Amino acid sequence: MNKIIKFKRDGLINLHFFMENMNYTIVAASYNEWEEQQLSYLECDFSSKNFTTMSLCLWCIRHHIQYQFVYPVTIVSIFKNPYKYIKFLELKRKLKEPELLMM
Repeated sequence: MNKIIKFKRDGLINLHFFMENMNYTIVAASYNEWEEQQLSYLECDFSSKNFTTMSLCLWCIRHHIQYQFVYPVTIVSIFKNPYKYIKFLELKRKLKEPELLMM
């Protein structure tokens, strides 16, 4: 696995990558058959449901599925596109808001 992706390997069944129409690539991991089934359903609905980066992250949180952003936070990437980095930080902050998770 790449250094950017930091899921625990023990029990890992599959990784699912979501890139199309996303601001940041998101990878979700399945560790049991239920999670694998849920992510397979998500992949089938992904293009037709118009998921955003935020809605996909919230879906993973609500289904208790581990996910990560595949976005290299390096000095070069920050200076190359500071606006994208600021938006990334805002997204991560919003995902920690408890009232957002209850919706």
